[in-house]
Amino acid sequence: MRAVLVIGGTGAQGLPVVKSLSSSKYFAVRVLTRDAKSARAQEIARLPNVTLVEGRQDNQEDLHRAFQGVYGAWVNTDGFTLGEKNELFYGCRAYEIARHQGVKHYVYACADFALKHANWDEKYHWGHNDAKGRVAEYILAQGQEGMKSSILTTGPYMNMLWDGMFVPTQQPDGSFVWANPAKSGKIPLIALEDIGPYSLWLFDNPQKSAGMNLKVTTDEVSFADIATVFTEVTGKKGMHKYLPLDEYLPSVEPFPNAPANFAAGPNAVRDESTMTWRENFSAWWRYWGEGRAERRDMALLDRIHPGRIKTLGDWMRKVHYDGQPKNVLKGVEDLKRAAALMQKQEASVPV
Repeated sequence: MRAVLVIGGTGAQGLPVVKSLSSSKYFAVRVLTRDAKSARAQEIARLPNVTLVEGRQDNQEDLHRAFQGVYGAWVNTDGFTLGEKNELFYGCRAYEIARHQGVKHYVYACADFALKHANWDEKYHWGHNDAKGRVAEYILAQGQEGMKSSILTTGPYMNMLWDGMFVPTQQPDGSFVWANPAKSGKIPLIALEDIGPYSLWLFDNPQKSAGMNLKVTTDEVSFADIATVFTEVTGKKGMHKYLPLDEYLPSVEPFPNAPANFAAGPNAVRDESTMTWRENFSAWWRYWGEGRAERRDMALLDRIHPGRIKTLGDWMRKVHYDGQPKNVLKGVEDLKRAAALMQKQEASVPV
C-alpha cells in the first residue's frame, strides 16, 4: 500500500477524505493530529489502514516527521487557528518540506482566492481564503517536475446548513428563516460527502490531475434558492431575510472585538496583520453573498465523479434535512471553547 499523509484529517473536510482513502484498500493513511486521544482522532483511528501521528501543522520538526516516507499528502491547514500570516508561511513550508522528504503527489485543500477574484478590491479581503489562495498559486508555480501537485478548491459546505453560519431559525409558526447579509449571489455550496471521492480521484489520476486546480461544488444557489428548495423538499415554509452587516454582525460575533483567529487561544501572537472577526466576516459575506466566486465546471465534475450529489434538493433528501441544527464542524466546537476561554481570561484582568 502507498501511504498518504493527511493534515486536517479530523476536521469536517478531512474526515471524508480519510474515509475515502481508507476504503480504497490501496492507500494507507497517516493522519497528523494535535491530540491522538481526542474523540475525532479515535474515530478515524478505528478505520482500516489508518494510523495517527501526533504533531502540529505549525511546527516544522513535526512536519518533517509526518511527511517522511509517504507517497502522497493531502493538506488542509487550519486558517481560523493559525491566522492569515501563519497560514501563508506554514502552507508554503509544508509544501517545501514535502518536497525535501520525497513526496510524490501533493494535494492542497484550498478555497477561492477572494481578493484576486474581486480584482483586488479590499472590501473582499479576508484572511482564511486569501492565505490559501496565495499558497495554492505558489505551489502550482513550482511546476510538476519532481513532485506532482494538485489543488482542490471548495466553497462553503452545504453541511453548514446544520452548523455554522448557514443555520436557519425556526419561528413560532413552524417556518424557518435564514436572516443574514447575503444578497442574491449564487454560492458554490459543496456537500462534504463528495469531498472524499474528488480527493481520491486526484490521487488516482496523476496524469490528469497534476497541475490542476479542481474547483468543486454540489450546487450554485442563492439564499432565496435555499429557502425555496427547503420548502419544496420538506413542505415547511422557508424564507430568506436580508440583514445589513451592521445589524447582523453584533448578533453573531463571538465576543466584542474578537480577533479573527481567536480559536488559537488568548496567547496567540497577534499584530498589525491580524484581522478582527468583524472585518473577516464582513468580507466573507460580501464575497459569497454577492456571487463573486468563480463558476464551477459542472460537466467536468460529472465526468470526474458521475455519482456525485448534483443539487441542493438531492442533498436535502439524502440526509433528511429538516432545518434543525446539529454538530458537524470541528471548527465550530473549537471556536465556542476558545471564545469562552478568552472571555473568562479578559474578565479576570484588573481594570
